[in-house]
Amino acid sequence: MEKAKRNRTVSIILAVFQGLVIGVSGILPGISGGVLCIVFGIYKPFMEVLASPFSGLKKHWRRLLPVGLGAAAGFFMLVKAVSTLIETHEALATAAFAGLVLGTIPSLWRTAGKEKRSKASYISLLASFVMFYTTFALLKSSSGLSVTPNFLWFAVGGAIWGLSIVLPGLSSSAILLFLGLLGPIADGAMAFDFSVLIPLAVGGVGSLILLAKLINILYEKHFSVMSHIILGIVVATTLPILPTSYTSLFDAFLQIFLVILGFVCAYVFDIISQKVQQ
Repeated sequence: MEKAKRNRTVSIILAVFQGLVIGVSGILPGISGGVLCIVFGIYKPFMEVLASPFSGLKKHWRRLLPVGLGAAAGFFMLVKAVSTLIETHEALATAAFAGLVLGTIPSLWRTAGKEKRSKASYISLLASFVMFYTTFALLKSSSGLSVTPNFLWFAVGGAIWGLSIVLPGLSSSAILLFLGLLGPIADGAMAFDFSVLIPLAVGGVGSLILLAKLINILYEKHFSVMSHIILGIVVATTLPILPTSYTSLFDAFLQIFLVILGFVCAYVFDIISQKVQQ
């Protein structure tokens, strides 16, 4: 009896720790919360809860509750550091984050190729890249479509975060960084600003509930196509944030070094994740 109680305590502590790591992924570009859910073995239970909340929670609440608490704690623990980094060293932070995102691309390409790549796979990769790259380019260049932080865009940010859980490999923070929303969201979360947190929660929960079952079905029936779509989105949102302007030779060296360092860190994380899965 005592041994079983000790094992339950250890399991709860481990679940909270896993949640902490997943929460960190919500604010750190380059790391996908969905991938971490797969690594920790909670992706399938989580999707079951989203697809059928009542029966899913009844079956998995003991497993998912400590993970959820840990995720919330991890998010708020790191949000201040990320907000400060972006505010004081925006160019350097962006370079490091871009490297982190680039470091996930080899893993995404490998995952997308687990099933045979078809013509549809390559077409979906190209189509998603062109569509998202063009959309984000318009958002950045057109004054009529400029991203101004408000209730609607915070809700969109929450929806993107929810998608990063449902779609393994998609880094929400990378897209938010590109849209210029990562800093305002981090500032709002750090200050417990409900004008930011409420739309963020509405968008996140809404995207999880509305899209979970659909995404699950699409992944089961069209895994290769869906994986290549995600890969196209990641590349489309990474290229525009790569550093291209420098204030000095030293600044150029430092930004390029941070891109390489971010890439190596993400690549090493992927190797560790593979070993954990095995």
